[in-house]
Amino acid sequence: MKILSIIFILIIILSSKSFGETKNNLSSNTKEVEFTSDTIKVDEKNKIVTALGNVVIINENRKIFADKVVYDQNIDKAIATGQVILTENDGSIYESTEVVLTNEFKSVVAIPLFGKLEDKSNISAENFKKTNLGESFFNEGVYTACDCDLREETPIWRLESKQIHHDPKTQTIYLKHPVMKIFSLPVYYLPYLSFPDWTVKRRSGFLTPTYGYSNRNRFHIKLPYYYAPENNPSWDMTFTSHQNGKTGHLDQLNIRKEYNKVSLETNIYNGNLDTNKSDGDNVSAINLKATSSLKNNWDMTIEGKYTDQETFMRRYGFDDETSYKSYIELEKINDNSISNIEIYNIQNLDEISSNNEPTLAPSISHHIFNTNKKYDYNYDITLDAHSIINDESYDIKRWSGFGNINKKLYFGNLLLDTDVNIGLDLYSIQGRPLTDTNDNRYIDRISSGLAIAASNQFNLTSDTSSFVIEPKIQLSSVFSTDRTDEVPNRDSSEFILDEANLFLNNQFQGRDNIQSNDRLNYGLTTMAMTEMLGDFNFFVGQSQKLSGTQKNVSLANKNRQSHIINTISWNINKMYNFSWFSLYNHHDFKSDTSDFNFNGSWEGWSYSANHRSVNKAFISDSNDREELVLGLSKGFSNWKTSYSRKYDLRNNDEELISESLGLEYTDTGYMFGNCLTILFEYKSSGGIADRDLLPEDSVYLTFSFRNLGDFKYQPKAFTRTLGESLSN
Repeated sequence: MKILSIIFILIIILSSKSFGETKNNLSSNTKEVEFTSDTIKVDEKNKIVTALGNVVIINENRKIFADKVVYDQNIDKAIATGQVILTENDGSIYESTEVVLTNEFKSVVAIPLFGKLEDKSNISAENFKKTNLGESFFNEGVYTACDCDLREETPIWRLESKQIHHDPKTQTIYLKHPVMKIFSLPVYYLPYLSFPDWTVKRRSGFLTPTYGYSNRNRFHIKLPYYYAPENNPSWDMTFTSHQNGKTGHLDQLNIRKEYNKVSLETNIYNGNLDTNKSDGDNVSAINLKATSSLKNNWDMTIEGKYTDQETFMRRYGFDDETSYKSYIELEKINDNSISNIEIYNIQNLDEISSNNEPTLAPSISHHIFNTNKKYDYNYDITLDAHSIINDESYDIKRWSGFGNINKKLYFGNLLLDTDVNIGLDLYSIQGRPLTDTNDNRYIDRISSGLAIAASNQFNLTSDTSSFVIEPKIQLSSVFSTDRTDEVPNRDSSEFILDEANLFLNNQFQGRDNIQSNDRLNYGLTTMAMTEMLGDFNFFVGQSQKLSGTQKNVSLANKNRQSHIINTISWNINKMYNFSWFSLYNHHDFKSDTSDFNFNGSWEGWSYSANHRSVNKAFISDSNDREELVLGLSKGFSNWKTSYSRKYDLRNNDEELISESLGLEYTDTGYMFGNCLTILFEYKSSGGIADRDLLPEDSVYLTFSFRNLGDFKYQPKAFTRTLGESLSN
């Protein structure tokens, strides 16, 4: 029967006269060390205690399990043999066949040692030593993040080192002569390597580098260095050196700073790279973003972006934006009001629109909305002021005021919805392009509107289905001073009528393009929810111009009757779902623009098809647009394969724009030994409009090592061969 630790303590106390007075006798440490075992033998003459069978030793640092423990009080030394297991307070578990314990069981020597750390990674050593100060030394050590048994298995990858030293005081792990092996093949060697241990949240030092190969850059490396001041946790930074074997180099500095109510981050780029301008071009860029909470519920956001060369940021993958917007925005949101102040500048990164880089300084708006409970109506008031320059060579200042009252009346299922509004706009136009010969600089306009809508819901329900049919008709009138030839339309030029703006009193929504007209708007909404056929939504509607004008928009078709708007959404089940949006010409019922999407999944297969088209007669462009995107993926076990193709179908042609093939591991762990994942991806891009992003076929192999990061490899010869075979 197992003897409890209290019995062992009594034996030590009763035997204390024979043991004599020594500094490290067990009785003086009974509060820190506990023993349990099946049997205990005490040699009073030689001061030796032998514990046999299911021995458990517990102190403040660890638990020790062993088949046999012999403790010599004369030299404060215990030898544990058999199957010895040490469970550390940090969650690590070590196993050995012989362990020597000294310094009141605080110092450990094990020959050999096999351990599993708290994060499930593994470590072994031919000789292990842990001092009473907590320092650990793994001589001839092996480390791997793979989930394996180092005594019997060879891990997918491992780090071998002459000595692995863990210093808990500095919270650092030091490796002497480390060698990394993948599938038992040596990959790299370093004389020395150190990194913070698992208790450190941040520490200055080199981060995992990224290696790669591409047709354009050849061999390239990204080497990041992280700096975190120990005495100031409010900021840190990362300096990254990007070295491209063929096209040059660039340095990147990323700084992050936290104040009491301010968060700041900036990236600075500077280097010498091949660009569309010249080889060996000196380039630089900067972006900055800051957020802050100010007094009186104001929130501020600042973002600034600038580059001195238009395309190198996209070319080398730092970002994919075609224009930079630098701005300051302040916003205050209350229960019944929204206030906004914004200043911005646009920098275009393409040659076509480089002459259109507007600066807004400033835009100020205040929106008040509430409900009058006494008379049961809603109202909102909006005040705007903005000044914009170089907006396609226009320099405009505008002051606007707008007020609207909405009243709803219910007569059973019949709803009458009424809107009444009035607005005032003042313009000061300081500059116009040469193509605009109008010389009127100061313009005023007063406008008003009235809209009355009637709708009725018809509900049909049963145990398995529910149907709702809602017809709606609206009479809308806008009265305004005619200023369409004098005021440039800058906020509604891309207007397209759809379900969202069909029943707005001013369908153009912006303040620049307000015209006198009377409209009759009507639509029909149908919703169905059934157990057998799923959920179905259908809308069809149209706007009929009764009188007035419709000018100053980019639509080529300005007929009295608008397009017929049609949207359909049908979610049948997981296997079949589709959505549809189209604008039909009311003369011939042909679609001038459409967007169709069909997708679903079945037994691990997922598919999607998206077709979009725009008729050249619908916009003032004279170019048809038609595009088809197909996607197919299959999931099985912890894997997912995916394939996609994009086609340009203009002019009854079929041109492959892009193609991609991928093999993805989807589990939360790693596919090989829970420590390594190898992913495959193929991409092919056809004609690209961007002057600095050339068509390219690429094959990517990504090796992801648990706890060590990623390694990307793009073989040139294989890329070219695979690209040619797939295109045939």
